[in-house]
Amino acid sequence: MAPWNVSSDALTIEQEPRRSPSRWLRQNSLRIAIVLGLVEAVVAWTQGFRVVMMLIGVLSVLAYLNLRHRIPASIRRPVWVLVTAQAVAGILVPAITIGIGIAIVVGGIMLVILFLVMLGDLRRS
Repeated sequence: MAPWNVSSDALTIEQEPRRSPSRWLRQNSLRIAIVLGLVEAVVAWTQGFRVVMMLIGVLSVLAYLNLRHRIPASIRRPVWVLVTAQAVAGILVPAITIGIGIAIVVGGIMLVILFLVMLGDLRRS
């Protein structure tokens, strides 16, 4: 036992885990899926595939949930990333549309309020 070890347990030095593509994919799969979903949602929204993207998202998640036990373990994670990206895109496309709609309504209300302020300013002058 080393003199600087104050516990009675023997020290174990563990070997660092090896780097592998599957480990990297396991650690970053959610990030990859979200970025792919964001990009896909923006492309679908600009190209006009709003409803189609939502349908693709729902169908791909349902298909994955029904077939996930039959998918080989080696490709299950990449398939999960693709299906999650479809789900994120399917969620974000209506969210973008609703966000723009809310911004238009808020902008319209602000414009009405500013117009009333301008009318009040006209009466004072």
